[in-house]
Amino acid sequence: MDFLLGLLSRLTGNEELARLLFIAAVGLSTVLAVVALLLLMLGLQDPVQRRLALIKRGYAGSTVGQEAPSNLQLLLERVGQRFASTDQAHTSATQTLLTHAGYRSASAVQMYWAVRLMLPLSMVGVALLLLPMIKVSVAIGLLAVTLVAGIGWLLPAIYVGKRKQARQGRLRAAFPDALDLMVVCVESGLALPTTIERVAEEMSVSQVELAEELALVNAQIRAGITSTEALKQLAVRTGLEDIQGLVSLLAQSIRFGTSVADTLRIYADEFRDRRTQAAEEMGAKIGTKLIFPLIFCLWPSFFLVAIGPAMIGVFRAFGNM
Repeated sequence: MDFLLGLLSRLTGNEELARLLFIAAVGLSTVLAVVALLLLMLGLQDPVQRRLALIKRGYAGSTVGQEAPSNLQLLLERVGQRFASTDQAHTSATQTLLTHAGYRSASAVQMYWAVRLMLPLSMVGVALLLLPMIKVSVAIGLLAVTLVAGIGWLLPAIYVGKRKQARQGRLRAAFPDALDLMVVCVESGLALPTTIERVAEEMSVSQVELAEELALVNAQIRAGITSTEALKQLAVRTGLEDIQGLVSLLAQSIRFGTSVADTLRIYADEFRDRRTQAAEEMGAKIGTKLIFPLIFCLWPSFFLVAIGPAMIGVFRAFGNM
C-alpha cells in the first residue's frame, strides 16, 4: 500500500490527488471483481446458460469418451472471443501454430489468446503485491512491473513454440518407420486406406502421435473425404516437409493411376538417401564445432600444465636474484 501511494505521489506530485487516485483504483478493482464473480456464478453456473454455452460450442454431451469443458475453460473461451484478433490471416496463422503444437480443438485459438491476456495481468497483480515487501525505487519498480508483463505476454507463445518443435521432432523421428511399414503393407497387396489403418495400429504403442494422425486420416477417408484431401490435411496438421513430399507423390500417383507401391518404394529410397546425406553433413560439421571448445576449454588447461611448471621456475629464479 505504501509503495503504491508513494509511486502515485511521485507521479502526480500531489499527495492528496494520489490518495484519491488510489482510492478510486481500489474501488474500481473491487467493483470489477464483484461483477466478474457475479457473472461467473450467474452465467456459467446456471444450468440453462451452461447448456446453451455447450450447444453453441458444439458439445452435445452424448459422445463416448468426450468430457464436458469446465467452467474455467468456458470462461477462457469467452474472454478469448472478446479479445482475439479479427484478422483472418493472423487467426489462421495462430490456428496453424496451435495445430502443429498438438492443439486441434475448435476453441484452441480463443483459449490461447485468453491465456496470453490473463497471464500478464495475473503476474502484474502478483508483482504489485510483492513489491511493497521489497524496498526498491520507483524506477526499478516500474521496470520490474513492465518486465513481468512482457514475460507474461511472451511465455505462452514460447511454450507453444517449444511444444511445436518437440512434437515435430517426434513425428520426424517416427516417420521413417511408418514409411517402411507402409511400403511393406502396400507391397503385400493392401490398399492405401487399409495400409494407413494397419500402420496406425502397429505404431499406436511406440509412436502415439503419428499413430493418431494416421488414424485421423483413415477416419476422414471412411467419412467420405478423398484420400488425396485427407493426406493433404495430414501434411497441413504436421507441417513437416517430409510428409508434404510423400503426400504430393501419393496425390500424383492416385491422380494418374500409377502404382502406389512403386511410388512408396521410390520415395523410401530417396528419403533414406536424404537421411544419409544429412547424417554425413552433420558429421562434417563436427570439426568446425569443436574449434571453440578446444580453444576456450582444452588449450588453456594444456598450456597451464605444459608451461606452468616452467613459469613457476622462472619466477623463483628471478625472485632469488
